[in-house]
Amino acid sequence: MGPIMWYLAGTMMSVSLDLVERSGDLKGELVQFAQGPRFAGTLRKAIRERFGSTIVGNEGELYDFMDSFILQRRLPDGRRVVEHFAAVRPGLSEAERQMLLSWRDVVEGIFEIGRRNGPALLVANLIDELTYQVRSNAGPSVFDSMRRGDFMVARLVPVGDEWLLSGAQRLFRGSDRKELLRTAAQVSLKHPELVFRNPEKLKRGWELQRWERERFIEFFGADLVVLRGSELAERIDGFWEWRTRQMISGEMSEQEVKRHNIPRFELPDHLPEAETVALIYDEVEGLTFLAEFGLVEAVFDDPALLADRDHRRAVLGYLNDDSVSPLPFRRLGQRHPEKASRVFQRLLKKPTFSWDRDGESLMRRRKAWFFDKPVLPSVTPVSQAVLELHRAGMHSG
Repeated sequence: MGPIMWYLAGTMMSVSLDLVERSGDLKGELVQFAQGPRFAGTLRKAIRERFGSTIVGNEGELYDFMDSFILQRRLPDGRRVVEHFAAVRPGLSEAERQMLLSWRDVVEGIFEIGRRNGPALLVANLIDELTYQVRSNAGPSVFDSMRRGDFMVARLVPVGDEWLLSGAQRLFRGSDRKELLRTAAQVSLKHPELVFRNPEKLKRGWELQRWERERFIEFFGADLVVLRGSELAERIDGFWEWRTRQMISGEMSEQEVKRHNIPRFELPDHLPEAETVALIYDEVEGLTFLAEFGLVEAVFDDPALLADRDHRRAVLGYLNDDSVSPLPFRRLGQRHPEKASRVFQRLLKKPTFSWDRDGESLMRRRKAWFFDKPVLPSVTPVSQAVLELHRAGMHSG
């Protein structure tokens, strides 16, 4: 099965065959339910976002789009179509209702195909490096065309203690391994939440983040530093090179470092143009960049500065921007709780506002998106896909 299959997703207990078969009927009903008038507006919007004004896509793409819409897209009320269906569909057994609700836990991946295990198939996800025992509500004959050592790009949902194919699948030969490893590595870096389904990877991610935070503090002298935007690129590149040297061997010559082809730290274009930028390496949230932090920090030093348009706009910008977490407010509020209270009294026109009493509830209202999902490490462990590509590159060289 290859080196990636070392941690099992689930307990591999048997699952009710009746539940697997029943899942097919319920999925058909769910698709019809999603196409009803209740969700028509949201469905049209999702179609435009995915396909534009004209739908251009093959049957598999359309099938996958509908599957994602039903199971993953949040509706205006915060719930998903499958949750609405489970709530109103009469006659569901408790096992069926729980199965439907569990389908919110979708696993998307590139899977190496392993051996058959009775009516199920064992597959290993190149992204999270977990093994899944998979069934199909169309019956085990679906797996007849899947050869051991080949690959499948697929979506899975839970069924009892096992997993069920959901949406369309695309099959690739084992000879495509290198390209699929490259794709898995790219997906891992772009969507680390998929990697952190693996509890061992999650544990390692937190360990790496703690190590990197210690290096940040060692280099900059604190976990929060404010720089001029014009000096940001040079300072962060210096840190990145120094940190990489520490990570690789602890003692390397400049020539040796260059041979490792250390990439430059890519910064968003707007940061070097800012007057000031704060770098905060938080224990939980990892490394954060905050443009024009100097204006916001000044207000929490002197709340009277809210009378100035630029200072007021900067604070409101942080408060209303969905890319800014509660972190800067928590840091500044912890530093000056009484002044933070006065800032929000003036800003919100609430004379009794107390940061100690009301600050966290304010963050939960204004930054609700931040609390909707668990915070994950900002450092992603190197995957087996990356290591295998690296070894292949060294060997070919």
